[in-house]
Amino acid sequence: MPDLNVTIFNQNLKLSYQENEKDRLINAIEILNKSWNKFSNLHGKVGDLKIITLISLELQDSIGEYKNKLNFYKDDVKLLTKKIEEKNTKFGNTIEKINKLKLSIDDKNKEILKIESILDEIHNELLQIKNNILANKNE
Repeated sequence: MPDLNVTIFNQNLKLSYQENEKDRLINAIEILNKSWNKFSNLHGKVGDLKIITLISLELQDSIGEYKNKLNFYKDDVKLLTKKIEEKNTKFGNTIEKINKLKLSIDDKNKEILKIESILDEIHNELLQIKNNILANKNE
């Protein structure tokens, strides 16, 4: 594991880290040092342990806020997932209805073709009757 020389709370430290964690480690150190500088007005007035305790409380509070936000987002995702499932179910039902209507239309079209065929036969028979009547009238 590689080592990194850093300064945290004005203390020089040598930290070992995994290569894939270097950026996270540097980011965490920067956050701690910013917090340390934020309480610079207390340096020399109170002990370092009190300042570190205040920083810890502040960071713990931030963690709590992020957990609350995370829970809110999780709830939001659950709600959106439920809505999507409802829409998918409704969509599936709509598709099923459409398919049933298509089958019904196909059946109606088949009936129409049968009726047209019967009407064609009736028309041909009527023409034949008309021609027979005209032929008989002419005789």
